Amino acid sequence: MPFDHCQIREFRNFVGMTQTQLAEKLQVPQCTVARWETGKTTPNAYHIGEMCDFGRVGGIEPGFFFPAFSRCSPAEST
Repeated sequence: MPFDHCQIREFRNFVGMTQTQLAEKLQVPQCTVARWETGKTTPNAYHIGEMCDFGRVGGIEPGFFFPAFSRCSPAEST
């Protein structure tokens, strides 16, 4: 199942974090989070797992990052 990069921003907004805050939590540069959100790169399994752990507190399940149908608009798709 493909990773949906559009879910990163939705996740971040759901947990109330800025790109900088999420980057600090994951110990990556802020530009890495920005690249994930635009689909230029994909987070590795470790970082997806960490986001799932943060999200579980707010009720987000791991499948959130791998939806059956992408919510990305065609302009956002890669």
